[in-house]
Amino acid sequence: MSAIKPDWWDFEGASQQLRDVSLLARLIGWYMGEPRAPKGWILCAEYEGYSCLSIECLGYDEDGTFVMEHQLEPLLQRAEAHAREKGFRNLKYIIGSTDLSCHGRPVVNYAEELRTLQSNGRAHFDYFVQYGFTPTGFIPNCYGKDYHGIVMIKPLL
Repeated sequence: MSAIKPDWWDFEGASQQLRDVSLLARLIGWYMGEPRAPKGWILCAEYEGYSCLSIECLGYDEDGTFVMEHQLEPLLQRAEAHAREKGFRNLKYIIGSTDLSCHGRPVVNYAEELRTLQSNGRAHFDYFVQYGFTPTGFIPNCYGKDYHGIVMIKPLL
């Protein structure tokens, strides 16, 4: 397949991307609390080929209530430090559109939706924005009809 490529992509680069498994996602995670009963956790995927650490899932048990905000900041800081140590340029997170202005309806004009995106009191979204993440795109209908994923990026450079 590396012979089928655009002119600007050299053969060595194409061949490496198709064969080098280190460019594929590698999972890594951390937790707070005891190993048998973690209080909080974060699971990330390293995308070396994209210079990105992606937060895949996270959570915290606040006395029986599942939360995903400031309680997890030590784990977010650990993930960010890990990404920086690896030389990654971005931290990525996808958040569902619940309680955001685009929820429950089709996204037609992505640029306009992104420009006017508002939180309707969504603490989780507001926290990630305060932590330095910026909404950069949409994955429409990824959690169901008119239930979108918002791509959030925190640059590390």
